[in-house]
Amino acid sequence: MDAGAVEHLSVIPDVGALVLKSGGMLLVVLVVLLGCVFLLKRVSGMRQFAGQGSVTVRGTYHLGPKERIMLVDVEGVRLLLGVTPSGIQTLHTFGDVEEIPEESATPPSFFETLFRRRLAEAKTPGKESTHEG
Repeated sequence: MDAGAVEHLSVIPDVGALVLKSGGMLLVVLVVLLGCVFLLKRVSGMRQFAGQGSVTVRGTYHLGPKERIMLVDVEGVRLLLGVTPSGIQTLHTFGDVEEIPEESATPPSFFETLFRRRLAEAKTPGKESTHEG
């Protein structure tokens, strides 16, 4: 009877263990993904500070893997800087430059334009929305 019982047993996978293992791997992938997003936000946040205060980076041109030239405004004076791993050198001074207002420096995004248009439509009394949906 023991030999016959062994022949009729089928291998049934433990569903709970499979779900637990799959869920654990999914959790690991999500943690790694969130870590990457955090690091990207951190790095892009560092770039935002470059334009604040009295120093504004107007442009960067990479000459090689570790060498670049940068166009920088410092308190109304525009400088062309050479940046290498060993240091930073002033290549040229352009003199006094006009300050460019921040609003005209970057055009509004599509969503910002759309939002402002919808907000203006909502403030206009008596005008019905033309959006059908």
